[in-house]
Amino acid sequence: MVYLWVFRRFPEESIDPSHLRILIFLKNNGPHTSREIARKLGYSVKYTRSALQLLRRIGAVEVYLKPERGLDSFQGD
Repeated sequence: MVYLWVFRRFPEESIDPSHLRILIFLKNNGPHTSREIARKLGYSVKYTRSALQLLRRIGAVEVYLKPERGLDSFQGD
């Protein structure tokens, strides 16, 4: 399963600068997978996933299951 992470809001309390960098990336670039975020920001996938989980718990990001087929897949069916 592939999950998409989406920016929701900046937290009111202060957070680690690397977590803030992830939030800014998502806000500016839209939904991405944890692997894509890690690759673009130069973080390990393991670190990125744990940071995203923390950000999810404080309400800064949301996560969605990426559909295997998009609307384009159904044209002409």
